[in-house]
Amino acid sequence: MQTLKQKFSPFWWGVLFLIILGAITYLPLVNQLGYINDDWYLMFAGQVGGADFFHEVFRVDRPLRGYVMQAAFSIFGMNPLYYHLSAFVLRVLSAIGLLWLLDQLWSHRGINNWVAALLFLVYPGFLSQVNPIDYQSQIFSLACAIASLMLTVKAVRAEKIWSKAIYILSSVALAWVYLGLVEYFLGFEALRLAVVAILTLRKDGVSISDRLWSVFRAYLPLAVGAGGFLVWRLFFFEAERQATDVGAQLSLAFSAPLTILRWLISLLQDVFHVTTTAWTIPLNLFGFSLRLRDSFVGLALMCLALFFLFVFLRDSGGKDKETAAGSSPGGMREQVWTALIMIVAGLIPVILVNRRVVFPEYSRYALASSVGVAILFSSLLDKINSASLRNMGIALLLGISVLTHHGRAVQVAYETNATNNFWWQAAWRAPKIEEGVTLIVSYPGSPMSEDYFAWGPANLIYYPEKQDANPLVVKLPAAILTGDAINKITTGGGIEAPLRRGNYLERNYGSILLMIQTHPNGCVRFINGDAPELSQWDAERLVLVAPYSQLDAVVTEGESAQPPTVVFGDEPEHGWCYYYQKADLARQRGAWDNVLLLLDEALDNGHYPNDTLEWMPFLQAYAAGGDMRRMREITNLVIADKVQRVRVCQVMSDFSEKETLSTDAEDFIRDKICN
Repeated sequence: MQTLKQKFSPFWWGVLFLIILGAITYLPLVNQLGYINDDWYLMFAGQVGGADFFHEVFRVDRPLRGYVMQAAFSIFGMNPLYYHLSAFVLRVLSAIGLLWLLDQLWSHRGINNWVAALLFLVYPGFLSQVNPIDYQSQIFSLACAIASLMLTVKAVRAEKIWSKAIYILSSVALAWVYLGLVEYFLGFEALRLAVVAILTLRKDGVSISDRLWSVFRAYLPLAVGAGGFLVWRLFFFEAERQATDVGAQLSLAFSAPLTILRWLISLLQDVFHVTTTAWTIPLNLFGFSLRLRDSFVGLALMCLALFFLFVFLRDSGGKDKETAAGSSPGGMREQVWTALIMIVAGLIPVILVNRRVVFPEYSRYALASSVGVAILFSSLLDKINSASLRNMGIALLLGISVLTHHGRAVQVAYETNATNNFWWQAAWRAPKIEEGVTLIVSYPGSPMSEDYFAWGPANLIYYPEKQDANPLVVKLPAAILTGDAINKITTGGGIEAPLRRGNYLERNYGSILLMIQTHPNGCVRFINGDAPELSQWDAERLVLVAPYSQLDAVVTEGESAQPPTVVFGDEPEHGWCYYYQKADLARQRGAWDNVLLLLDEALDNGHYPNDTLEWMPFLQAYAAGGDMRRMREITNLVIADKVQRVRVCQVMSDFSEKETLSTDAEDFIRDKICN
């Protein structure tokens, strides 16, 4: 009876283990990963404008991406899981394509080729696999680039003219596609030339000049794809974004000659980054920063991956016996030179548009060069004569990659959970938010870098209705709390009306609503500017703008908003923050009896606040009811220090002025809280 290995050819046996190791690396937390970063405005555009609207989104710089996102959204809709799975499939297909390509070039270096494909698949320097909605186009572009190179091999080797023509046309078409999606992947054209040269220069009995001429003739029709794209991009297409305007970026070299020297220095630094620090910085940022439980899971995944790695290496017979002309020392030299060419060529287009490889923010710029890095490392590992040491080297690189990607996935899973929790709380608290108010949102942890991190989820909850307009109107705008924004808010307002990728919003700094979640385990607070309830842990910039927050922008009547579960997950368990939000809503309505009923229900169910400031609605409810004993008890819980006492005094003094309280309650506020 045949074993499993005997049922597969060596190539497909390697493919099976690439799929297994890729799944261990990328899929364990895939169902916990939601929208992050630019996903928010893209999914808003799809939900409100429809799949066709992606053409407007990408019209300004990369119009071909509109077709990819239109197709993806039409198939996957709003569900992030499907985008993750499709990105994984595309990434695995790219690795399989690279394995096939290397086997065609160096057929007797099977294990070496497989190691290169594996390192390319799990390369730890590309950290955006967890962001597959925004990066769907990049990962699809990568697969198209590899497929185009595979067709190049078929074209060079084809003997029949019609077969050769079909392969050339297909390769050229895919070249246009991958460059139309990601123009800085242009470095793959250097790899294409290297592939043609390797296949052509091996011909024996032909002079060097004839072989070089053969290389030129073979490559010329294949260069039509990239050449045609560059002509269109440089001379016909007008990019509206300067960052993707190649001509504008290249003009810097002529206006400032020292720019060329800076480019060379940057190139050397980025070569070091993609080959060396890609294996250390992301590991330190994500793999070594895990909590204990997540570290155990990461180590378990790493051990599982290493188990399958050693199974493959054992069953594949160890080190290849290199006897063919194209795969002994000459073959290794070819691989090393090909690797170095691809590393440098993958970075040059990035450098020329004044971008850099930076982990983790700009790890995408390392993706093209990762092909060369994988080939280089596999060749260097193959120089180790000891099979056990060589296998340990492969295991070390795989282990680093698995732990890095697990750490990155854990971070995004936590971020997804925290974001979903924030907006579920907002939905519990605010049945509706008036159109046009500008949201200032403070998530726990790091500050937001883009305004659509806030207005994206807010509009998907409160204003998800379809629009026929172009541009789309963002009915709940948001602002990042920069120094300029703080000045505008505190000096009487001002209006901004930015138009970005088909999304139009009017940001009114004279009408803001501040929403703060200080701690991940704390509750979201909708700030009332007349009496802002602020924690000692709130950032100073939030304290400065808190008096300008307009709580009446929250419409208190009507049913609670219902966040779409496909985006925000299932409704969380009704813990303390659920009762706090409902109580805070009842407080805004003036329904003090309901506030106290909610408190009793929360306490009966064993729920208590993590932040003492969250007792405030209940302190005011007891004050309104004249319950002095309970006022005294909660006051002792709320006032933690002198600063907090001053802030609570301000809130309660404002409350006593607006509400009709008993004499005892007023005296208590004046004598026990404010003095």
